[in-house]
This record gives sequence, C-alpha cells and structure tokens, in this order.
Amino acid sequence: MRIAVYCPHYEDAGGVREVVRHLNAGMAARGHALTVVTRAPGGPPGALPPTDPASGAAIVRVRLVRAPYPALGARAYRRFLHRFPGAALRLVRAARRAEPEMIAPYVLALRLAVRAPIVVHLHNGPETADGPESPRLQRLLQRCAARVIAVSPAVADYARAVLPRRAERVVTVPNGTEAEEFVDAPPARRPRPYVLGVGGLAPRKGFDLLIDALAAAGTDLDLVLAGDGPERVALAARAAAHGLSARVHFEGHVERTVLASLVRGAAVVAIPSRFEGFSLVSREAMQAGAPIVASALPVFPPELRDGETGLLVPVGDAAALARALRTLATDPERARALGAAARTAAHGFPTWDEVTARVLAEYAALVG
Repeated sequence: MRIAVYCPHYEDAGGVREVVRHLNAGMAARGHALTVVTRAPGGPPGALPPTDPASGAAIVRVRLVRAPYPALGARAYRRFLHRFPGAALRLVRAARRAEPEMIAPYVLALRLAVRAPIVVHLHNGPETADGPESPRLQRLLQRCAARVIAVSPAVADYARAVLPRRAERVVTVPNGTEAEEFVDAPPARRPRPYVLGVGGLAPRKGFDLLIDALAAAGTDLDLVLAGDGPERVALAARAAAHGLSARVHFEGHVERTVLASLVRGAAVVAIPSRFEGFSLVSREAMQAGAPIVASALPVFPPELRDGETGLLVPVGDAAALARALRTLATDPERARALGAAARTAAHGFPTWDEVTARVLAEYAALVG
C-alpha cells in the first residue's frame, strides 16, 4: 500500500513519536511505501533530515496552526479560523503528492480532498498533547474516519462515547514494546539513589504531586525528570519552595539509550499521572524490572498489580504517593521483589512486529 502518515507531533519528543516511528519502520520493512507529513517546527529553518531515520520514508513538513481548545477563549478561535484555510491547503497538497491509499491520523481537511480512506490513531482521550480536547473537533475527526484505532480499551470507550452512532468503527490495538531495549541497557550511575519520572512536563503527568511527595516522604532519594515542557519553570519553583532544588534534576529530552539506562538504574520509577491514554513508560519499566509507583489509572496494563508487581496509589493523592516512595526506599528487598515480579509479568506484552501486523490488517480491510 501507499500510506500517508499525518502526525503533527512526529518530530516532538514523546510517546506518540516513538509509537509512530515503530509502526512506520514495521510497515516499511514489509514493503509498504510511506510518506510522513508533519508540522513544521517554529523559528528559523534548520538542517532537518529529508527522510525518517526509522523507516526511510520521505518527510514533508507543513506550516500548520494548532487547533485551539475551549479554555483559550474566542480570540484564539478567531485566530485559528483566520489562519486555517492556508494551512489546510498546504496539508492537502502534501497529501496529494503522496498519492496515498491510506491516510493516518489526525485529519479533517483531507476528507474532502483525498479519496483514500482515513484511519484515526487515537492516543488520548479528554487530554491531548496540545491541551484539553475540543469535543466538536473530536466529533468531526471521527466522522471523517473509516476506522478509529484506539491504543487502549479506555481510549476506545472514550471514542465510542464521542460518536455512539459509529461505535462499530472503533477497534483497540495496544502499542508494542521491545523488551531488549530496556532489559539489556546498563544501569545509570548517579551520585545518589533516585526516583525517575519520564514524560512531558505538563499538568497531566502529575510531576507537581511527585515533588510534593518527595518532600513529604523523608527519604534521601533524588528526583530525576527526563522530559521537558511548559511546566518546567513552575516545577523548579515548587522544588525550591520545598528546599529540594539540589535534589531535583531536570534532564530535558534524552535519547532512548540514555532513558533505558535511567530506568534500569532507578530506585523507583514513578508515574503519578492524572491522565494517560496509554503508558509506554509503565511497560518499559516493567520489562526493565524497575520498582514502580503509579496512579491507579485504568490504562495501565493489568499486569501492573498493586502489591504484586508495583504499588498503585489514588490519582492526585500526594500523601499516598509519599507513603509508597517511603515504603520502597526503606525496604529495598521488597522493591527488588516487586521489580522482579514486574519483569516476569511483562513477558506477555505484544511486540511492535505483532502490533504492526494488526494495524496493517485493519488498513488492508479498508482498501480491499
């Protein structure tokens, strides 16, 4: 098949990029022709690669305008409507040049301009990478889709609730993992034992709760945050207010090899999220055999069981998070046992090769 992959966040660090890169690599390896269409970065143009290193696919960068969400107000909507026609035209031209038989994901304007069926890969629900959802845009998006592939049952339920009349178009295909990437990584060596938090520095990730919990736990653990985002300054100020500036380390975006080493070397991997569509971090930490403390969200794998393969705490409960950190810091034998049980439980996670085959089967069903 000829497949145009439209992913605005393809060159942003984060879980969505990793998911799409793995799928692209798997589809290209099976002989499918891919073109990646993504949002051009802001600022002056740089020397960006013309092809995707994961799959060899051509990359087309288009100047786009982010769709606003309700909290930004009427002015943001007026600005979006003023700039949208030009951005949509650029997107349509890029997709037509790819001559796709299949288009995925995040597409509205293409529905009228390109005859190929559209597949929406839905990674999130009420919260997106750009902020809270816009219910109207989400309904329009799903009306354009011949298929909606959700990354978890919770996200699939959200999609069906958004457009109940087309619930039959929604299928669930979880993301994959590559166990060797984390199992074989050498553990990172740092001056002090540390709790690791991974992800964008945004409210939905709950790192403000993690800083509060670290202050209340009364342990000698440092906190290492691998990721970047709009909350970095606020999180640094929060750490300073607790007197933790010397113990909270902002690593920014890190390469996958560095991330794997950080996970392997962590005393605890903490996932205090308020919301997740699908947590790659939890699965990778389980494969690495890391002790895990996480919010009790339905999107975490069922293999992550409280008291057996990790510790789960109520969403938004900093005090419970502090108690869990203290438990693992003061009882290293239990921490090691939880990590070992997590690694064993992770053996059944689907691989990227299996996931790619399932996604391609959905594509093939649409194009016959």
